[in-house]
Amino acid sequence: VRTVIEEVLIKGLEDLHFVQYKKGDINNLYKNFSQLYQMETNKDMDLRVKELLSGLNKIIDAIARMRNSNSDAHGVGSKRINLKTHHARLFVNSGIIFADFLIEIMNNSNK
Repeated sequence: VRTVIEEVLIKGLEDLHFVQYKKGDINNLYKNFSQLYQMETNKDMDLRVKELLSGLNKIIDAIARMRNSNSDAHGVGSKRINLKTHHARLFVNSGIIFADFLIEIMNNSNK
């Protein structure tokens, strides 16, 4: 899931010829993406939309932490946390929705 989101973010940055990003730092990639695609909230934005956008930061943080501590990319041995099926589905589906949202932003931008 993290890899898909990271690839979408990198594609969006590259589409706008932004090349000063650090692969692997998904939080920084999202920060750069949101600035370039003008996703920052403003005072005129509906409060509900602002709340949703702030929730995106939490999704990114959670996916990054889960990927760092629960995946097979890092050996953790017996410290591995086993996710229940419903939590795993939430993780995957949140990532899919987030990636789709980013793609829509890219598709609707004035490049």
